[in-house]
Amino acid sequence: MDNEIVQFINENKVATVCCAADNVPYCFNCYYSFIEQDGLLVYKSSFGTKHEELLKKNRVVGGTIIPEAIEVAVIKGIQYEGILADDSIEVTMKASASYYLKFPFAMTVPGKLYAIELLNIKFTDNTRGFGFKQHWKK
Repeated sequence: MDNEIVQFINENKVATVCCAADNVPYCFNCYYSFIEQDGLLVYKSSFGTKHEELLKKNRVVGGTIIPEAIEVAVIKGIQYEGILADDSIEVTMKASASYYLKFPFAMTVPGKLYAIELLNIKFTDNTRGFGFKQHWKK
């Protein structure tokens, strides 16, 4: 993955995740951490959410990451596609370490960690020229 993309993902902390099942689309925002070597976005979700139910039926997701403050002339952002990673012990251990190091307060909040395996990224960076796009595919 290109250094500029990795740097952008690491500089930010909130992602929008979009999912759909049974012809029902749904989007949610979440804090995330990033495991660069595995291309995983990790987020924590409360139990019994609508998106948890939809993701049980269809693990394919899309989403965005943008900075908290946006200036149109110098906007940067990511659009991504991915799939919910399996709940293996290895992924769970890496996800826990990554997420709780970035958000230690989240240890006190009930919920479950999930990891999204990134498959495709489009990075827009208008600081490098209006409409500049950089693509990455696994």
